[in-house]
Amino acid sequence: MSITSKVRQTVVLTADGNLQSLVYNSLAGTAAATNIKSINIMNIFGMATAADAEIKIYNETGSATAKNLVFHGKFGSADNAVHEFKLPGAGIYCNDGAYVDLTNCDFCYVIGTF
Repeated sequence: MSITSKVRQTVVLTADGNLQSLVYNSLAGTAAATNIKSINIMNIFGMATAADAEIKIYNETGSATAKNLVFHGKFGSADNAVHEFKLPGAGIYCNDGAYVDLTNCDFCYVIGTF
């Protein structure tokens, strides 16, 4: 199986939180957001609400511990500036989940393998 067959988008975050995917329950006919346990982050997208927007990603779930910071991106000179961070190679690997901290950011989502 090639890596491209596993590439997916996370649920869009509009506030600090864990990266999640939608998991479909065929018996109930519904989908539920579930925390991602491990991910190779390849691209990060965000839209600023003001200048100096920041996206920080931590290799953990539920909190933001400085020692677990794996990505810190700053962008935007004004409201509604959109930015994509393309990460080289296989990207950044998070094996303990991924917690996202947003500052001056309307939304964020991640493309990766999980």
